[in-house]
This record gives sequence, structure tokens and C-alpha cells, in this order.
Amino acid sequence: MKIVVLQDDLPPYHVGGGGIIAYRLAKEFARRGHEVTAITTVQDRAHAGSELVDGMKVVRLYSSYHPRLRAYKSLYNGATLRDVERLLKKCAPDIVHVHNVHTHLSYYSLVLARRYGKRVVMTEHDAMSFHFGKLPSAPSGVLNELPDEVHRESIIRQLRMHKWRYNPLRTPIVRYILRKTVHASVAVSTALARALENNGIRVHSVIHNGIAVSEWGSINIDTFVKKHHLGDRVIFFGGRLSEPKGAIQMIQAMPAICNTVPGVQLLVAGKQDAFAERMVKHATELGVEKNLVFTGWITGDDLRSAYLASRVVVAPSIYLDPFPTVNLEAFAVGRPVVATCFGGSREVVEDGVSGYVVNPLDVEALSAKVADLLMDKEKAKRFGVAGYERVTTDFTLEGQAHAYEKLFAELC
Repeated sequence: MKIVVLQDDLPPYHVGGGGIIAYRLAKEFARRGHEVTAITTVQDRAHAGSELVDGMKVVRLYSSYHPRLRAYKSLYNGATLRDVERLLKKCAPDIVHVHNVHTHLSYYSLVLARRYGKRVVMTEHDAMSFHFGKLPSAPSGVLNELPDEVHRESIIRQLRMHKWRYNPLRTPIVRYILRKTVHASVAVSTALARALENNGIRVHSVIHNGIAVSEWGSINIDTFVKKHHLGDRVIFFGGRLSEPKGAIQMIQAMPAICNTVPGVQLLVAGKQDAFAERMVKHATELGVEKNLVFTGWITGDDLRSAYLASRVVVAPSIYLDPFPTVNLEAFAVGRPVVATCFGGSREVVEDGVSGYVVNPLDVEALSAKVADLLMDKEKAKRFGVAGYERVTTDFTLEGQAHAYEKLFAELC
């Protein structure tokens, strides 16, 4: 089967989890004998071009514009669309598998996908199809589920959030394009599917992301541990550092954790930008700055080492986080997770079995569950084993690819 993958960013030039998921899945399609072409973008002309890698052709198109134009460029970006049309016309694919195109490839690429591909499948990784940017954070007082009104698009709320950068015509246009071009929309979690349906976007099915567990085996982490001066009571917090991801709540939880667990360290992997400086400032105000260890942005063996060096992994997002990849990666190396109750984490993390599911706005509860796993080494190990068994049974990359192949065959 000829498959063309559309995704704004792919490794090694990715900025989010969607790019990683799209790349791993495309690579698996190629391994399973499909003819795969991945079309993506880069923001440095020197990185543009095409190459054969991991059994597929990857074409990187140059695109760069001011972020303030995103609400408009995300609909139609002429810088990439001419090349996208040329490539799709040449490939004449059986399936165009669309992931995140809400920045550089733009939603008009779906029109081209429908024109030159036999069938179009779109995987929704986030709420961008109906909401400009991440969904709002959970309001204080919410117990363990975001109310439906938080999921629904609000023009007034988005104007308050984005001011003149918000394009009120964006979401109606996106909905129209999806309705006219996509044969099947797939959500990566039931939580996201519900939010999409609440905003008028029909979801064909839910296919959870998977992971190639065999690629996350044990490695020697001595160099990594020595480099960052790590002890044996490490909490790992990784990914894109931001307020919605619960970074502030994790810092706020540290004083109580430090009082309970001597020598604890919060290992933070992410770009050391202005928000990272804000985390350090907040930690300093709380007197726990010495307990923070920043690695900067890491991938490959360094990322695996970070997980393996940790006793517990945290995913404390305070918004509808569709399906955090950190849960799968933690389980793939046998580490328990303290995860948010908001979004799709509860669909993989079993509370009291492979980790804990908490409301991160309840900082006391967050700190207590993290401290519990740090202090009880045997429980942490038991939870980690349960998590490993969970991903090897229900969340494999092979299983994810098979589910998509079944969908593709159904549509064709």
C-alpha cells in the first residue's frame, strides 16, 4: 500500500510529541512492507531536502513565518502547498495519513490530500482542530474531570487568551475542510474523542498510541548519572516545559516531598528557556532550587538514561492532555507514573496498580503520591513491572500499526 504521511515536524527537527508518534508509526508502516513517503517541514533552509531513512522517503520543506500569523497561515500556507501538491500528485497514494498540519503544512493540505489520494485518514493528537492553542487549564475546584464547557470552543474565551492574533473564522473553516476531505478521523484517546465530538468533529475511532518496547531496553547509565550528579531518589519530569504541563504544580509539590524524602531530586528534561528560568525562580522562592536538575532537551540514549535513573515519573498536566507519551516511555523502562486525571492518562495508567492518577491542582495529593513511591522502593518496582506488562500487552507500536492497517483496508 502506498502511504503518504503529512506531519508538520518530524525527528530530528521535532518540537512536540506528535512528531515522534507520527515518525515511529511511519517507520513501522515501512517495516511492514508499505511504500511510505513522509512530508514534513523545517525552519532552517539548510535542513530542507529529501532522504531515505528507516525504510521510507522523508521530504522536508522549508517554512518559516512570524508566530503571530499562525491563525491565518495554519489555514493556507503557500510556502509549502505547491510542493505538497507536486509530491501528492506524483505519489498518487492509496492513503494519505495526516497528523498535525496546523502550523506549516496547513489545513489546505487536506484538500490536496483528498484530490490526489484515494483515502484520507486524519489522526487528531490534540484540540487544535477546534481550539487555537491548548485547551484552558482546569479551573480551581475541579475534582477529577474537566467539565464539558471547558472542552467547547468559546470565541470570547479565545479572544481573551489570544487577543487580535485570534482568527474567529479559523475553526469554522477547519471544520468545513475536515467534513469535506477526511474519510476517517482518529483520536488518540477517548478523552480527546469526547472533546472533538463536543465541538462538532466526528470521530471514526479511537486508536491509542503505541511504543516499540524493545527499543527501550536497559543501557549503561553511569555516565549520565555522573554528569548530572544524580542520587537514587529521582523524580523525572520531561517534555515541553510549560504551565499547562503542570510544571508549576510540580515545583509547588517539592517542599513537601523534600521534607518527607531526604536527598530527592527533580530531574527536568526540556528546553532551558524563559519558562525554565521561571521554574528555577519559583523553586528558589520555595527553597528547593538545589533539588532541581536540568538536563536541557535530550533524546536517544540520554532520554532513556533519564527514565532509567529515576524512581518515579510524573505527568501532572492541568489541561486535557490527550495521551502523554511520557506514560508509555516510563512504562517501557519499568518505571511507575504519577499522572494527571485530566485527559487520556487514566486510559493507560491504572491507579494503584501501575502508578497513581491524581488531580495535580491538589498539590498536597500530588506530593503525597510521589513521596509514597520514592519511599517505598518495592511498591515502585511492583508498579513499574505492572506498567511494563501493560504496554507490552495493550500499547505496542505493532498493535497501533495493525489497527491503522485494519482501518485503511476498511476504507479502501
